[in-house]
Amino acid sequence: MLVPNVVRRYVASLPEVTNNAYGYFNYDHRVVNERVPRGDMPSTYRGPNSFNDMEYDSLIAFAQQYVNPGLAKYSSQVACEDALNLAIRSFNRGMFDGKINANKFNVLLGAMMDKVKVKHEAAKAKKEMVLKEHHLRDLGIKKKDIPHAHTVRNIPKGVKHIVQEHGRVKVKENK
Repeated sequence: MLVPNVVRRYVASLPEVTNNAYGYFNYDHRVVNERVPRGDMPSTYRGPNSFNDMEYDSLIAFAQQYVNPGLAKYSSQVACEDALNLAIRSFNRGMFDGKINANKFNVLLGAMMDKVKVKHEAAKAKKEMVLKEHHLRDLGIKKKDIPHAHTVRNIPKGVKHIVQEHGRVKVKENK
């Protein structure tokens, strides 16, 4: 019971709801049989209010594939905005093109930033792993035998190696 009330209050606070021209139109007092159905095919046009959560989730997943890693290195927000703009224009032959306003864009961008941040942190944690003293002891390696990070040269890309860095022993993968 509490969740629908919270959602209703949140939706009522959006500018799209509070600043609209609903009072100028007479949708609530329609004539029941105001037109005769002619048997035309239903329109394939889908308005911005006809999308469901699954379609927005698929849009975010599509946009995550197009995050530019070079741009993400400097600003993840700009990279996510760029990828989301590209996805809106191209996803499912432009299904969302011209139908997402600024408020919806910010909501989608926030959801995408959360997912990209989690993905980025997981990738960063995967590339560097700190080894404790008992790990070294189990492997039979002495700390004095491990080279410092600044002395290691010419390691091929993708090869993992153990180095000392700032007093810690890390497993690093060369990029």
